[in-house]
Amino acid sequence: MLGLAMASISLGTFVGLVGETHLGGNALSTDWARTFGACSGGLFIFLSSLVKSQYQMQQLKRAQMIAFALLIVVILLTPLYPAIKSPFLSLSLNALRMIIYTCAFVRYAMLYTSKATRFSLLMSLAFLVLVAGYGMNIPGMFHPQLIFITVIAATVRIIAYLGLLLAYSIG
Repeated sequence: MLGLAMASISLGTFVGLVGETHLGGNALSTDWARTFGACSGGLFIFLSSLVKSQYQMQQLKRAQMIAFALLIVVILLTPLYPAIKSPFLSLSLNALRMIIYTCAFVRYAMLYTSKATRFSLLMSLAFLVLVAGYGMNIPGMFHPQLIFITVIAATVRIIAYLGLLLAYSIG
């Protein structure tokens, strides 16, 4: 479950990176795929922490497989998406990730207070750092000359994703 969620986040991020670097002269609007990957991955990590039975986990796995298939479709349709030119649309996509990751942070923090496992501690800290990293993106959306803050925010998010990977590896 967590592995496929991490794969969704990674695939969306990779596609977004390809779009930003304009490899091969592309001018694709990959923010949609990046957001879908990050949101679906984060959402399923959050939802998996709420599961109470094996039946619920099976249902969630099915939904996750459908979401992953939809991510592939979103990626394949990338050439058809309009460019995101409005900072308010960028902010909305960013806020969606922040909301999902905040829910995951709160859930794993609650799990840590009740069970005090290393896994829940690492997950909650990683999601908190992710929220901070996405929050740091906001000034650059409205003032492109603040690119250095965007680069720092990306670095913070990489560290947070590595934290999720560490939690997954030891958990």
